[in-house]
This record gives sequence, structure tokens and C-alpha cells, in this order.
Amino acid sequence: MSKIIAYFKSQVKANEWPPLIWSFLYFYFLLTGYFILRPIREVMGVTAGPENYGLLFSATFIVMLLIQPIYGKIVSTYSRKQFIPIIYGFFALVIIVLWSVFHLFGTENVIVARIFFVFVSVYNVFVVSVFWSFMSDVYSKKQGTRLFGVIAAGGSTGGITGGLITAALVHRIGTINLLLVSTLFLLFCILAVYKVRKYANQITEVNKEAPLGGSPIEGMKLIFSSKLLQQIALMTVMSVLIGGIFYYLQGNFVRDFYTDRDMRTNVFANINTFTNMLTLFFQLILTPLFLQKLKIHKILGIYPTLMIIAFILFGIFPVIQVVLSAIIMQRSGAYGIMKPPTDWLFTGLDKNIKYKFKNFLDTVIYRAGDVFTQLFFINSVAFFTKDLRIFALFGILFSIIWLINAIKVGKLASETFQQQKLSNDSI
Repeated sequence: MSKIIAYFKSQVKANEWPPLIWSFLYFYFLLTGYFILRPIREVMGVTAGPENYGLLFSATFIVMLLIQPIYGKIVSTYSRKQFIPIIYGFFALVIIVLWSVFHLFGTENVIVARIFFVFVSVYNVFVVSVFWSFMSDVYSKKQGTRLFGVIAAGGSTGGITGGLITAALVHRIGTINLLLVSTLFLLFCILAVYKVRKYANQITEVNKEAPLGGSPIEGMKLIFSSKLLQQIALMTVMSVLIGGIFYYLQGNFVRDFYTDRDMRTNVFANINTFTNMLTLFFQLILTPLFLQKLKIHKILGIYPTLMIIAFILFGIFPVIQVVLSAIIMQRSGAYGIMKPPTDWLFTGLDKNIKYKFKNFLDTVIYRAGDVFTQLFFINSVAFFTKDLRIFALFGILFSIIWLINAIKVGKLASETFQQQKLSNDSI
């Protein structure tokens, strides 16, 4: 234990502790609130039927498209210190409105349940995207290699806490009242934003108080400006495609093996808990070490390789234990192995890329991948065969393509960073 403590002390400089602690708490509050909402969304999704995931994610994608210009206008008009609280305040208000609607129409109302599913699907990618854009703005590239794993661990810790709070309170205050608990944690995030910004102004020379300016749809346009951004977009789509296959398999196996709604909620809560515990290990121990010891293209290739192995195992042993274990590995790897280095790629890049392109990537492109996976790919495969093992073959193929793409992203990023360094040295 003393060696572990000494290791973390060596990674953090004295003046970095205050912003690091508040960044950790910020992500902790954010994902605690989200993982209070997530089991409710999952139960509603399974109740609606895995065959309807495509329609739900299509609705989510449409909402994402409608929100993007509004988000772009806010980002272009207000400073970072202003627009992040505005966005979180808006989502907090929507959660309170949904809480009121549930009390008016009941939890069994199908329309309200679908609206809630879509809202949470929009909410989670939006608020997390804003968080990591903020972090890539606050910390330099060198700081990111040392600190992003620790900051990401705050989210995993929050995920564990959110699951425990849900299990402890759901029978005492009821499912719907958990929405108010989630809102409280979202409001804590606004406090953390101001605290991090206070310290960030002391460790950076960039004026973070000025609005970004530019077009509200600039994030959409930026994808055509760089091969690196195009490959990052493709990497996101491949990640969503693999995750979507496992999500569909999870829905089918849980629906067939657990008929009771409370039991399903318990299963999903346990999946979340184990996922976040494994993610926490990746973020605190492995990811910081990888970021400092390995080249970025090798780090980005680890997770697709694990997914190849997971699909091979499912193809050989198509049972619920393998499916649930695989989805725990898929989710923990996504947040613990893949996301910190992916977000690290944006440190040092232009502010419009950090906030506008990255948000477009994490919302519209991400959910477009969901729509393609659930509405077109999975429905097309399911039309021709009911044998779920066929998804193992597709999963292996897509994971190999993803592996090649991830390595290419890493090499392009290294070239970009080297060019930036030479440019800065010549000034």
C-alpha cells in the first residue's frame, strides 16, 4: 500500500493537487448521478423489448441533431465558466420535469418511459462529453498523461456509489424519487466547475473566460478538416458498433433468463457495480502506466484486441455467463482503457476541436453509430437468422477493422503532435 501511495504522490505536483481533487469530485458527482438513472433506463429498455432498441436510439439520434445547433450557439456565445453550468442546469431542470410527469402519469406509461429512455441516452453522452472537453482544456498534454487516469477513476468511483445508492434507497423512497437524488449530484457538479476553473486560471496562460465564437455548427464542419479527426470519428463508430452488439446480446439473455422486473434491475445494478470496480482498476493502475510507458497507437490497440478475444469466447460458449462477463469487460475497457487515452488526444488541440468537434463526436456521431447498429445492422442479421452466435463472427471482423483503425489514429496523432512541437520550437 505504501508503494502505491508513493506512486500517486510522484505523479502529482504540489500545485496540481487542488484542481485534481476537484476534477476527481466533479466526475464523481457526475457519474454518481448518472448511475442512479441508468438502471431505470435499462429496465425500461428491456421491458420495451431489445427488438425496439433501434427505434429508441433513432429517436435519441434525432434529438441529438436538434440539440447540436443550440449547443453550438451556447458554446459560441458564452465563456466556458458560463456555458457548462447552463448546460448542467438545463439537464437538472429536465430531470425535475420528468419526475413530475412520472408522478402525474405513472411509471407504467409507455410514452413517458420511452421519453425517459431517450432523455437518459442523450444526457449521459452530453454531460460526459462536456466534462472531458473541460478537462482537456484545463490540463496540458503532459499533465494529462499523469492525471487523466486518476480523474477518470473519479467517475468509476461515482458509478459504484450510484449503484449502491440506488440499491439502498429504491425500496425506501421509490424509483421515481431517485430522480431528485440524481439531480442533487448534478448540482454539485456546477460547484465543482467553478472550483476547477478557479485553479485552472492559475495554471494556464489561455484566456478561458472568452467565448469560443465561430459557427454553431462548426463541430460538424471540422470533421472534414483533418484525417486525424476523420479516423477518430471512425474509431468512435466502431466502438459503438461493438458495444451495441453486446448491448443487444445482454438484452436478449437477461429477458430470457430473468422474467421478474426487480430481478432484472438487480442484475443491471450488479453489472454496473462490477463494471465500475474493474474500470477503477484500469484507470488507477494500468492506464496511467500505459500513457507514460507505451506509444499511443499501442495503447489504443489494446481494447479492440480484448474485444476480439471476447467474441471468440462467446462464439465457443454462447451462454449468459459469458455474455454478462463480456459486457462487463466491454464497458470497463471502454471507460478504463480506451476513453482516457482517446480524450488525451484532444489535449493541446484547438479549442473549437475540444468543445465543438468533440461534442459532435460524442453525441451525434456516437448515437448515429447506435442507430446504425440497432436499427439496421442487428435487425438485418436477426431477419436472416435467430442464432445469436452469428454476432460473434461479425464482432470478430469488426474488432479487427477497429484494431487497424485505432493503430492508425495513434500514429496520425503522434505525427500531429510532433508537427505541433516543431512549430512551437520554431517560434
